[in-house]
Amino acid sequence: MGDTYLKDGEGLRADPFDDLEIPDALLGSLQRHRVNLAQLVRNLHSAGVSEEQIESSVSVLVESYRQELLRAIRSMMGEG
Repeated sequence: MGDTYLKDGEGLRADPFDDLEIPDALLGSLQRHRVNLAQLVRNLHSAGVSEEQIESSVSVLVESYRQELLRAIRSMMGEG
């Protein structure tokens, strides 16, 4: 794929997904959840939130991605 970089608060970093062959049906979902995860990390870091709040936030994010990923996989398999 090439040299793809992500911009973050500290500059540019190599994209860890750059060498993966990601099906088109999953690209939008992956990008949305990467953005959500980056935002969550920034917010939690700057807010100094409790362990309980971190666990709750991560649970919501992971459940949302799980549901979206399952829909995409079913669709790719012709079941959705």
